Amino acid sequence: MKRVFLVFTPLERKLRFRAVRNKFLNRTSFLTGFIPAVFLLIVTPCFASSQKLPIIDGKEIVAMVNDEPITLEELNNAIASIHTEMTEEKKTGSIDYSAILNRLINIKLILQEARNVGIDELPQIKDIVDKYSRETLTGLFRRQYVKEVKVDEEEVDKFYKEAVKEWKIKSVLFEKEDEAKKIEEEIKASKNFDDIAKKLVAEETAKEDQEGEYLRDKDFLPDISAALAKMEIGSVSPVIKVGESFVILKLEDVRFTENPEVREQVKQELLNRKRGEALQEYGESLIKEYVEIDKELLDSLDYDSAIEEFQKLLKDSRVVARIKGEKPVTVGELTEAVKKEYFHGVEGAIRDKKLNDKKKEIVENILLRVVFVKEALKQGIDKTGAYKDMVKEYENSVVFETFINKVITPDIKVSNDELKEYYNKNIDEYSYPEMMKINSLVFKETNAAKDAIDKLRKGTDFKWLSANAGGQVDKNTKGLLRFEGNVLIIKKLPEEIQKILSGVNPGDFRLYESPEGYSYVLYIQDVLPPRAQPFENIKEIIMKRAYNDKLKKTIEEWIDKLREFYEIEIYATDLK
Repeated sequence: MKRVFLVFTPLERKLRFRAVRNKFLNRTSFLTGFIPAVFLLIVTPCFASSQKLPIIDGKEIVAMVNDEPITLEELNNAIASIHTEMTEEKKTGSIDYSAILNRLINIKLILQEARNVGIDELPQIKDIVDKYSRETLTGLFRRQYVKEVKVDEEEVDKFYKEAVKEWKIKSVLFEKEDEAKKIEEEIKASKNFDDIAKKLVAEETAKEDQEGEYLRDKDFLPDISAALAKMEIGSVSPVIKVGESFVILKLEDVRFTENPEVREQVKQELLNRKRGEALQEYGESLIKEYVEIDKELLDSLDYDSAIEEFQKLLKDSRVVARIKGEKPVTVGELTEAVKKEYFHGVEGAIRDKKLNDKKKEIVENILLRVVFVKEALKQGIDKTGAYKDMVKEYENSVVFETFINKVITPDIKVSNDELKEYYNKNIDEYSYPEMMKINSLVFKETNAAKDAIDKLRKGTDFKWLSANAGGQVDKNTKGLLRFEGNVLIIKKLPEEIQKILSGVNPGDFRLYESPEGYSYVLYIQDVLPPRAQPFENIKEIIMKRAYNDKLKKTIEEWIDKLREFYEIEIYATDLK
């Protein structure tokens, strides 16, 4: 069988290092907490050493792994990441800083070994990291360019008012247009919408549609919204077609509610729009500066003719755009980009004649990516710490994941005998718990409950007794335990009930007196003892768990060996 070589691609960049390591951490708990600070969005506790730590490049160092430092900043990032994933209950406990540092050392060891065996030099790894680095460069460049873009508060006010604007309307609904038109003329003549509407509704000539409610634009159909936008308070609309019906409405009032969240949302939407417009305008100016497009060639490309012609263009080496100092864009590259726009294939788009309208937009997107990277390099964004850190983190994630998949996992195999052994060792985990089918009667007095049990044991029918016994508690009483003939997992019942039910058999009756003062007659209709799930039914589940356990053990063995050969020095010895 051909082995699949797994690596993360730039398409998964949004998950970045967190996704890679979280995927790995789910099956190898010793690495918990390995997440970079650049993606942490909340403030969390950190460790501050009382020791004087060595400093390299202005950063305090907590440990050195084969001459490669682990900084105090990295340690605090790991602590923060663990804190974000803790439950509130666990957050109240103490954090084992030394264990976290050891995990960072373990990760550093694996990364160093991966580089020593040349994982980072593999062409496919370099290609993935290069693509990610260019995308990151573009992202940082775009972010830097738009950070000074502001929105006009007057414009925010204008759009905010439209967002919180509410209309109070009164309307009448007609089934036939000619009836609606007739009433429209009558209203125009008398200028008395209210009386006419009231009369029509009373005569059942029309239906009252809306009255007395304040509604927002989103609550109306587009035709109603368009009509309201032109109306003043007190005015009456012409006949409006709504589906198969016809409406005449009166605008009774307009109000503007206060909503800070909506205002902030409106402001952010306007800001995003302005940023997009600013980037688009800037990108177009860069294209003019750096690019020469062969418009005649571009216009001549017919992507809508036939799939056979489209396939030919994929191999076309003619240059459609030349970029100063960069590789030109060929017809083939443009055609490939067009193809990628359609995940399920271009045949449908060719048939519907959609591709020619897209080609200019797609070639512009290709050029924007190139000129943005070009300008970002010109401005030195690739020299910034933020860029270097992000690319390094991503490269680490790819190298780390690839090493695990290429070097460690190929040797991990789980035989059928091992699966059965794992199943037998963990049989309790793969067993159905003890269950019982229980019904009950609930009495206000203990003596009444005991009397009921006595009658049941002598042969009185349970259903008959349930319907006729006096002194029972109303079944709707709040806080009453409900059995009602359901099959219940015994371990999930209150501990006192578990004790009472210990050793019972089908047909037995037991008395339970609750803390609330109620006396329960428990009728055990059936007992389902614990039983193991069939091996074949859960073989896949066992395979995953057994494999992950073996993977974890193998990685731990790798780390033990690496610790023997690599030099490790810990400076922060006051960790607790």
